[in-house]
Amino acid sequence: MAFKGKLIGALLGSFAGPFGTILGGLIGHLFDKAQEEREYWRRLGREPGVFGADPVSTAQINFISSLVGLSIAVANVDGHVKVSQIEALKSFMRQSFSFGPEDQDLLQKIIDETFKNRYRIDIEGLCYYYRAVSGLQDRVLLLRLLFKIALADRDGVTVAEENLISRIAFLLGVDGQTYSAIKAEFAREDSDRYYKILGVDRTASVEEIKAAYRHLVQQYHPDKVANLGEEFIKVAEEKFKIIQEAYRKIREERGF
Repeated sequence: MAFKGKLIGALLGSFAGPFGTILGGLIGHLFDKAQEEREYWRRLGREPGVFGADPVSTAQINFISSLVGLSIAVANVDGHVKVSQIEALKSFMRQSFSFGPEDQDLLQKIIDETFKNRYRIDIEGLCYYYRAVSGLQDRVLLLRLLFKIALADRDGVTVAEENLISRIAFLLGVDGQTYSAIKAEFAREDSDRYYKILGVDRTASVEEIKAAYRHLVQQYHPDKVANLGEEFIKVAEEKFKIIQEAYRKIREERGF
């Protein structure tokens, strides 16, 4: 389903309470601008994304708004937002999107506006909305980024932050095993880390390990998040490499 820009705000508002109202106009601007660029290239008889940029899609708008809202909610879980986490989110936006200065400024404003209104974010509403409009791979990518942004603080991921991310995973419909695999990526001191990343026990047979690896490689191939655009494909490649590393480490340990 395609949405006009200002309708994005209304849609977010209906599912995510005040958060959608706060950001509706800002997010709508991004979508309207993308629509204008698409129409411009079509009038020239060319497909957007071939000769011209097609920077923002509905999937990206949903992802960006959910990432901003939920990451700030995690940072504010104990009532004390860590500046390092907000800066990490801003840095991620700057580095991940090849938008021009105007749209980059807009993204920063989205973060600032959400930060100002952080106590009004409807976590459940936002999660239920994103769950309804996204695929599993998109939601896994979102959870991974919540961990990465939380880790930007020198204290790492706190118990309260981890508990909230776990709750968000549940609200997003991500099963426990998948969540444990995501969490294991960031738990460097866990001796079973590589097994958890593949979703198997340390006692799993070689065939079980191989089967789990093949399944994950297929499930989390970076192309699975192509709907989010090239920027997020690059982020998804990191997950793919971690799966490959886990499999290699287990093979070395088990000798197969």
